Amino acid sequence: MLSLQINDIRSFMSQLLTSESFDHFYFVEASVKMGISYHIDGHINKEFYDTDTRHNLTRNLSYWKEVRPRIFSLIKGKQLPLGCKIILALRESDLIELIKDSGVSLRGEDIEGMYLNILYDPESLRLTTGISYRVFSLDKSLDYTFDEKVRTFLSGLGIQ
Repeated sequence: MLSLQINDIRSFMSQLLTSESFDHFYFVEASVKMGISYHIDGHINKEFYDTDTRHNLTRNLSYWKEVRPRIFSLIKGKQLPLGCKIILALRESDLIELIKDSGVSLRGEDIEGMYLNILYDPESLRLTTGISYRVFSLDKSLDYTFDEKVRTFLSGLGIQ
């Protein structure tokens, strides 16, 4: 597990909310605390869609790019939120590729998800990573590979 304190909050939040930098991640959930609190679940309600669309939906989570404009419109304004938590996850194809890169003997179905947790309060912004396993493993190679991949991704965005 990686835990990073992000010093340039404004730059990071701009990347997250107004650019396509994080759009390839799944959106798991968000909580925003303002005058009232909001909780947004990223799971797709398939029963909302017509039959044809429903059959074409093979994923259970929304992409960040589909939810980002709504989250941004909720947060933007003169007054900063009292707090915000956003959880993103790797897409299944990226998860499987990362498993291969790590050299572990796990399969895609052994992993529930690989998560990027963004925790904001007016004084700080913290980023943590986490992997939810469906099986027990003492091997932490996958964790290290994921953490390094996240560091490389953030560095590519100019985020330290």
